[in-house]
Amino acid sequence: MSSMLGWLPVITMIALVLNGFRLRGQLGWLPVLDDAEPGPHGRFQFVVAQGARLPEQTRAAAEDWAQRQGLAVLDLIPRGLGVSRALDLARAGLGKDFLATRLASAGGAGHALLVAPRVAEREELTADPDTVTIAGLTTRLKRLACTATDFAVAPGLGGLPESPAQRAARLRTEGGMFRAVLPPLVCYAALLTSVVAQPVLGLGALALFSLQPYLVFASGPIRPADLHRQVASRLLRDPANWARTLAALWRTRTRGDRVAGLRAGYAAELAKGTERFFESRRPDCPWCGSDQLSPHVRCADLVLNKPGRFTLERCAGCGHVFQNPRLNLAGLDFYYRDCYDGEGARTAETAFSSGAAVYRRRAEMLAPFTTPKTWLDVGGGHGHFANLAREVWPETAFDGLDLGAGIEEAARRGWVDRGYRGQFPELAAELAGRYDVLSMFHYLEHTREPFEELDAAAKVLSAGGFLLIEVPNPASRYGRLLRTYWMPWFPPQHQHMIPRENLVRALTERGFAVVAQDRGRADQSMDLTMALALGLNRLARNPNQPWRSAPSTWWRRARYQVIMLAGAPLLVLSWLTDKLAHQVIKRGNGGNAYRVLAQRAG
Repeated sequence: MSSMLGWLPVITMIALVLNGFRLRGQLGWLPVLDDAEPGPHGRFQFVVAQGARLPEQTRAAAEDWAQRQGLAVLDLIPRGLGVSRALDLARAGLGKDFLATRLASAGGAGHALLVAPRVAEREELTADPDTVTIAGLTTRLKRLACTATDFAVAPGLGGLPESPAQRAARLRTEGGMFRAVLPPLVCYAALLTSVVAQPVLGLGALALFSLQPYLVFASGPIRPADLHRQVASRLLRDPANWARTLAALWRTRTRGDRVAGLRAGYAAELAKGTERFFESRRPDCPWCGSDQLSPHVRCADLVLNKPGRFTLERCAGCGHVFQNPRLNLAGLDFYYRDCYDGEGARTAETAFSSGAAVYRRRAEMLAPFTTPKTWLDVGGGHGHFANLAREVWPETAFDGLDLGAGIEEAARRGWVDRGYRGQFPELAAELAGRYDVLSMFHYLEHTREPFEELDAAAKVLSAGGFLLIEVPNPASRYGRLLRTYWMPWFPPQHQHMIPRENLVRALTERGFAVVAQDRGRADQSMDLTMALALGLNRLARNPNQPWRSAPSTWWRRARYQVIMLAGAPLLVLSWLTDKLAHQVIKRGNGGNAYRVLAQRAG
């Protein structure tokens, strides 16, 4: 242990230098507007923060740059933006690939935005907003103009100070408590331990920490007005600023007004008990009719921690795993609520935006067989797949269908050309024969009657059309090993876990010919990470969730934060383990999901 601590100052210094170069790269590509360049006026709308000064020549330069680059949204960054705010901007996801990355997300500088009319008409632009509002607006506008949103440094734009409360509110919208707490906590812990373990080298690490802003900003497009002052006092000022920010962040997170109404509504529902959310247990398998059933997994809602116990049973005849007794419609409404919208909207958006590589592999599976013209994504949610799939199939018309309001948001964003809201089997007659490709990605396991969904797919597809399905693989070894904590069981939302052989047989019976299958390649390399995350979530129990019966006391809030922070290093290790295991799993057939591509008879 002592030898490891002896190396810590050296490792810390290397990390500080490497991270300095990384942050420099995140900001160094930024273009600088030429205020002397004449440009057009009145073709764009500007949103300027309270107190910010945006001269006419800067507006003209911004319009000229946006028009020449084909931009619809341009976030303007003051050249003298403060060190702390500029570093936050670099950490939040800004980078040279931001413009071309459809699912990228980064909070803005919070000073001024240029917005094209075609985008402004789809998003309410607040008059005279504060810096926090503008920073969040950049994220929302990126979704409306996902390949036409960029950043530029505006020398004429005056910078504004940011209070700890404003910084806390902004960080909360950009990623929450853990993004705000964990990096500085790790950094300060490493610095202090380095000084104790090796005083001379530890002092060198402290010096590098102080000087790091020079490495980030030297000769760069952003030249913070407070650079020298920040470097001179960083050892004292930086921890103090973080402490004030975290105190403000704690206060904004613990106010009860935001969830008081939801808490009262959930309390009234839960007072009636959860038994009313279930149908009677069925004695036979919904897939093959066998009565040879046995409990497979008994579990709780580990994602939202809503009350209730759920049983997945397995059929010995065909291997089908299904929820028994299953939720009724009222139960589905209760357990889905605030998962993908409301309280869970931001978490869901983050999760769905992180799957770009998976979305691309799904879209590419069609390449050897057809060039899609019209594609319907059933269970399309907010349209993340359709948005990314346009990179693979730019000439394809992508529509989406979903039961929730997310599909209407997908249409508003322009991520789907048309969104249908409702039950797929009920809309099948209206959509019959319209599409040459239909996809169901992690949708079929959520449905109450999978056979009806497959029948609807056969009706909606044109002759010779392709049906692409991806579902969890109930035969995964991780499913047996991790039991309750295997994420793909996902109770109570997952109603059916369909063995691959069963799905292939059902497709064949409906006139489809299976032309390709991905098993190991469909693995999403997250089993251990998600199992640990679910375990931590269950242990910590977020007291701010409105369905919790226990009051949100300071002790419960502190306990939740401590447990989640303590688990962060383990999450990193489990993530690395998952990535290594994936290199083996993807070459076999035992992944946590599988994909089947089938062609309807011509």
